[in-house]
This record gives sequence, structure tokens and C-alpha cells, in this order.
Amino acid sequence: MGLDPNLRAATTKGALKTVFEQCTGVTYVVNPWADMLQTIAEVGRSFDGEFPTLRVFAAEEPLRTARKDFTLGSKLADLGDAGDAAFRTGDVPETTLIVDDEQLFSPVIAGDVIGATRNTDESFVTDTYETLTDQWETADVFDLRTPGRDSVRETMTAEFGKTPQEDFDTVVSSIEGSRSSRELDEVVVSLLVAAKNELLLYDISKWGENVGLASKATFSRRKNDLEEMGIVDTEKAPTDVGRPRQRLKLTDERLQQADGDQLAVVAQNILH
Repeated sequence: MGLDPNLRAATTKGALKTVFEQCTGVTYVVNPWADMLQTIAEVGRSFDGEFPTLRVFAAEEPLRTARKDFTLGSKLADLGDAGDAAFRTGDVPETTLIVDDEQLFSPVIAGDVIGATRNTDESFVTDTYETLTDQWETADVFDLRTPGRDSVRETMTAEFGKTPQEDFDTVVSSIEGSRSSRELDEVVVSLLVAAKNELLLYDISKWGENVGLASKATFSRRKNDLEEMGIVDTEKAPTDVGRPRQRLKLTDERLQQADGDQLAVVAQNILH
């Protein structure tokens, strides 16, 4: 069989969903761009059916970008935790490809049309697949260093209950894809949610370190920053043993009155 250029969709998500529905087993995603990684995460998390096992062979820069963005990195980490994706970097081919052991797709963007050409020539596909397998074996494993979103949800619910977890989810969802500042990162979001629910700094920072968001020292530094900005404050909370601990509270009236879905917007305005 030759080339089939008729795989097309109105969105990148639609195109990749169609491609992944046709792929089986170990499938290489070669040289994805940053937005494509975002789409892979979205498709993989909502895929209806048997998702192929992705080997994402990417340049280091888009993977670093994903790692710095919790909203994206945590979704990719979910795929990794589920065994649906692994990430490596190295001497990556310049062409963007999606390849399983029977077919090769070349994503194409032409104006408003997004799709992929499909090649099923047995000799060509086999040679490409074997070459990629050899390159994968010598490539460097890329550690996202980001906890999966599902892990964050489960551990936060177990530690603090459903309300803080839902607040965290709401804030993260509201900044996804539209965040203009790195100041509102996962640590700040955690602290704001903790303050909204009047949790202890010790508890939220310990949870954050255990789940892999950041160290307790980082939580403490960011709390100090928010205190200096007049966004949060702490009050002493007595404990049965040892020194009192610090209970976080929102001090800015705008944040106190904000619903969960508005907390991020108000916080961004204040941080700017």
C-alpha cells in the first residue's frame, strides 16, 4: 500500500486521536513540538479504548518546557505512571513521526487543516521502526520530575479531604493553557488552597514534599513571599506535643471573597 493523505481533522487533538486509534503496541512519537505534547497528554488521559504504549523520543527543550509547567507535566506523568508513555531525549530525527510496527504517520499542518499522511509500505516501515528502536535504546531517559495529577488528587484527598482537593483542581484547571506568569505555580496554588481552607503550613509542605511537588524549604520560602505581599498570614495552632504550628489564612479581602474558580484570577492580579 502507498500513501494515504486523507487522515485529517479540525484540531490537533482530533488528528492525534484518529492516529492513536489505528496504532497498536509500542508506538514511537518522534520529535513532537510543545503543543503536540499537550495534545498527547489530553488524548491519552481521555482515550476510549486500548491506548498504544508510547515511546516519546523528543528534543530536550519541549520536554523541559513540559516539566516546568505543572498543568502539562502532571498529565504526562499520569501517562507514565499508567505505563502508557515513556520519555527519552538525544539525537532526535528532525522529522515529526508517529510509528508503530505496521504503519508510519507524518503529521501535517496546512492552514486550518490538520492531519497526517500514512505509509504502510512494509519494508520502509520496518526499517524505520527498527532504526528508532536502536536509537531509543541508547537515548537518555528524561525524568519529568512531576507528580501525576491523579497521584496529587488521591494523596490530597486522603490527607486533607475532598474540599481542598477540589479547590486545588479548580484553580489548576483555571490557569491551564492561559497562565501568563510563572509566579502562580503549583507551590503557590497549594499554599493559597491551604490558606483558603486554613490548613497547617507543616501539613501542606510535608504533603507537597512527599508527593513530589517541592521541598518543605521551597514551601516555606514561597509562604514568606506571600506573607510579604500581604496575601497570606499565619496564626499559631497549638499541638499536643512540641511547639505550636502555623495555620495558614488568607489576608487579602479579594481572595477571601473569591470562589474556587476565581481564586487564580484574583491571585494573578495581586501577584502582578
